[in-house]
Amino acid sequence: MPRPLLPLAGACLLAVTAFGDLLSPAPASASQSRSEEEIGEIVRAYLLENPEVIFEAVEVYQQQQYELAQLAAEEAARDYLPELLSSPAGHILPATSGQREVVVVEFFDYNCGFCRRASNFVFELQDQNKDLAVVLQELPVTNPNSREPALAALAVAGSDDYVTFHRRMMNADGIVDGDRARVIANDLGIPAGLIDDALNESAAQTALHDRLDRSLEIANALGIDGTPAFLVTTPDGSFVKLIGGYDEAAVKAAIEAARAKS
Repeated sequence: MPRPLLPLAGACLLAVTAFGDLLSPAPASASQSRSEEEIGEIVRAYLLENPEVIFEAVEVYQQQQYELAQLAAEEAARDYLPELLSSPAGHILPATSGQREVVVVEFFDYNCGFCRRASNFVFELQDQNKDLAVVLQELPVTNPNSREPALAALAVAGSDDYVTFHRRMMNADGIVDGDRARVIANDLGIPAGLIDDALNESAAQTALHDRLDRSLEIANALGIDGTPAFLVTTPDGSFVKLIGGYDEAAVKAAIEAARAKS
């Protein structure tokens, strides 16, 4: 998740304010205290001699804003957990132990290069963590062609065909569009009528579009503006961590932290 940027003028104001506070004298008579103009000149001279202070202020401000945004997103995620864990816009891979202690929700796009790189990692995670459930959450935002394969995948979500279909599309070269999804589905023996209903105008397609639109709404509410993004959580929401981008170490660390909370 990108950190918000602070305009340089704003950073200067932040630095000036902070530095001005340090220079402000203890309560004294009006004749003893420095004027605002004098303080301003002192601050200006200091910043001209030490411009790195401005960039330090920018970095501190950005980190603070990033952390606040993370906290807000993670708090919002608790409200959406029941919906995400029922996976209306994706597919659930149950914990192999039968006892779900930790859940990883991956927001992904079939035409996202980093999602393709992360795909095997997600399945390996579940192999290595028997108490881990995975929610594969369709979020077609990377490419205009991404919505059709997402529709096709949702048409088979919940079935035994989904994982193979999903992985074949993730491992495909080049752009995956509706035609590519049809070919892959046909190769796997998935009923053509099921895919046709998902990709052509039909009541089934309308329902699938609604599910994808809802996924986009949830992602927006969580501040997710790109894929992949990972939500690592306990089923009850006592631990929630949102990770933007493909960061294996961060995801693994969050799983351990979630397990400690469960």
